[in-house]
Amino acid sequence: MDVVADWPGRVAELNVAVGDQVALDQELVTIESMKMLMPVVAPAAGRVTEIKVAVDDAVNEGDTLLRLE
Repeated sequence: MDVVADWPGRVAELNVAVGDQVALDQELVTIESMKMLMPVVAPAAGRVTEIKVAVDDAVNEGDTLLRLE
């Protein structure tokens, strides 16, 4: 399952690594947009299989941030 950005901005923080188990609604990534920090949370429990962004990357709405299995 792809986890996507809900808004454009800059990746401020990655809170998980590949292989991490995550719970429903766990904060995965923090995006800075218009000087506000907005969390991206897990839509379901699972394991992080791939991270597609790095800190300071610019992202657009709909961009894939990471993948859960």
